[in-house]
Amino acid sequence: MALQLNPALDLAYIDQAYGEDPVILYMIFDAFLSDSVPRWRSLQGALESSDLKESASIVHGLKPSFTMTGLTHVRPKVEVLEKAIKNDDPAEQLIEMYHAISAEIDELIPILESESVRLKQL
Repeated sequence: MALQLNPALDLAYIDQAYGEDPVILYMIFDAFLSDSVPRWRSLQGALESSDLKESASIVHGLKPSFTMTGLTHVRPKVEVLEKAIKNDDPAEQLIEMYHAISAEIDELIPILESESVRLKQL
């Protein structure tokens, strides 16, 4: 791939979905950072208040954004969390799963931010 993206991202998926178009890719990254990340953060409050309907809605709505952003390895974990929410698993377990996924997302955010800045300049 000529765009030379960070290997923490699913480069095969990104190449297949977007080719070598830096404009669409930075738009995807920016949308994830400005829209999906805040929604993900709001999930913590929904889980802590045991609002399972809202929690399930947030998770379900976010699933595609992980794939679209090239975070395909995160999506299965989000799907497991969604299933656990729908199964009414214990709140502590749901929050623990959320924190584990959040830690991974927190490591990926700087990568997406730097790639977005770089792609805007191409």
